[in-house]
Amino acid sequence: MQHLLRVVPVIGVLNDRKAFKPTPNPAEVDAVFDAPLEMFIKDENRSAEEREWMGEKYLLHFFDYEIENKRYLIWGLTAGILIRAASVVYQRPPAFLEQSPKFKFPGLVDK
Repeated sequence: MQHLLRVVPVIGVLNDRKAFKPTPNPAEVDAVFDAPLEMFIKDENRSAEEREWMGEKYLLHFFDYEIENKRYLIWGLTAGILIRAASVVYQRPPAFLEQSPKFKFPGLVDK
């Protein structure tokens, strides 16, 4: 949000999880792991901070998750995308206030 970037989330189904061999960009990805999607609409292991962007107040969400004795913090844009995805998949809103920023773009930028 700080840099007016555009993110296009892609969601898929893995039929063979062991065959999946991701090659993440280390400059952008800290770790690759799986987490239950439903956790992003439950009000468990979650915290939030109120922030302001371009005069609009919003909540920045943080989810704590542990798997295989490793702890992960899923937050910010990633958490926001997963909250929306879980709401669509499970056909219900999150059990907490989402409060996303109302984006006001100065103009669309085309390539």
